[in-house]
Amino acid sequence: MITYFPEVYPDELLYSQLARCYVKAGYPAYIYMAEDFFQDKKVRPDIEFINTLTPAALQIVTKNKTIEDIVLKHTMFPYYGCFISKERRNKAYQALIGMRGNYNNLLPKVKSCQERFLRYCPLCVKADRDKFGETFWHRNHQITGINVCPIHRCYLKNSEVVISAKASPILHHAEGVIPQKDNVEIVKDDIEYEVSEYVAAVFQSDLDMDSDIGVGEFLHSCMIGTRYLSARGKKRYMELLHEDFISYYEKLSENRITELWQLQKIFTNDRSNFVDVCLLAYFLKVPVDDLVNMKVPDVPQDEIFDAEIKRLHDKGLKYPEIAKRLGMSYDSVKTIGNGRYGIYQHRKENPQKGGVRVKDWTKLDDEYLLLVQKAIQRIENDESSMPKKITVIGIGRDVGLPEGSLRKMPKCKAEINNHSISQEQLWAKKVVWAVKKIQTEGQPLNWKQIRNLTNMRNENFQECKPYLEMYMDAEMAERIKELL
Repeated sequence: MITYFPEVYPDELLYSQLARCYVKAGYPAYIYMAEDFFQDKKVRPDIEFINTLTPAALQIVTKNKTIEDIVLKHTMFPYYGCFISKERRNKAYQALIGMRGNYNNLLPKVKSCQERFLRYCPLCVKADRDKFGETFWHRNHQITGINVCPIHRCYLKNSEVVISAKASPILHHAEGVIPQKDNVEIVKDDIEYEVSEYVAAVFQSDLDMDSDIGVGEFLHSCMIGTRYLSARGKKRYMELLHEDFISYYEKLSENRITELWQLQKIFTNDRSNFVDVCLLAYFLKVPVDDLVNMKVPDVPQDEIFDAEIKRLHDKGLKYPEIAKRLGMSYDSVKTIGNGRYGIYQHRKENPQKGGVRVKDWTKLDDEYLLLVQKAIQRIENDESSMPKKITVIGIGRDVGLPEGSLRKMPKCKAEINNHSISQEQLWAKKVVWAVKKIQTEGQPLNWKQIRNLTNMRNENFQECKPYLEMYMDAEMAERIKELL
């Protein structure tokens, strides 16, 4: 019977709150606490998330806070779920609220070459003890990739508590683990401290659960007007961006983005690690509020730029003069000026005047719907190449529309969304495609052959297993699961 449960502290992990309960409620052994709180008394307490609680435990844990608030404010969910797709984010969120274990298959894994420990800031510990009479495990200190306290500008320290799925079931009370006195090392480098402040501010912000803007598309729009993006916004100068990015973070003690392709994967929405995205956003001087409430321009940059060329030409400027003013080649300016980019509908009132010519999106929506349907069918039925995800950006490129245009065409967008699948389903389709290819070529069917063809990691294989039966018969799916 649960007779005591402490109030949660600001930014405290639920795990920490449970650990304080374990110590203060007077349980003679952990197993008695586990019987009261966890449906499976042998389960390892989840440090970052939430275990399946007993009805009585759920009632007392949510007495002063909803389960939704606990997930968003007292677990590491914002760290893992902030920059993934809306579909995956909401599925993982619902899984955590419902205390179902499949959230692990929906949230990205963070690889680390080093063993992970619960961490703390010595000065936060002192402040906690002065204010509350005890310290606790802060969420901010557990952000992988940030080694500095965003409040006190000192390096974080590892405790003796290992964050591992192999650890024995137990709850470690911070007050009993963290020493009473500790050395403090102040960070000298401004960038490292400022990055920790930025990352913590993003982490502590309210998570926009309804955002369907890809982080890559958003960060691409943030480069408009910089030297990393062409004037029309269609070409990224990745080598220049990579060179400046590496130079900027040269003194950072931990920067996982060292290769150009790693930056590129952020722009293609294939790399959603929280700190990686924050590092790129901070480098591009993106305000915290903009990053947590991502929006892209209603009118794509190429249309704005093309309209400016037309406006200047309508004012009487010749193409050579416009090219010089805008820093573009004469041939490009002339091509745009002659209307070879996009389909424009002139404003009817006084067509002699300059100004932005707007597209008739309703008409274009009807015109492009069949093309979109055919593009989707072609991609889904293509067995000669590895399966690809059906996305608004990808289909837009396929049918020759400027980036962002399909978002303004509700019929086309709905058709694409109807064929959208999760990342796990895409991995499952890739495995099925690889199996068929191996069998057709008469090669031995094993996990190594599948891995070589799909370039998938082991965790990807594990996450896609539940979806294999969607794309192959049950008997074959079981065989493949055993191989993987």
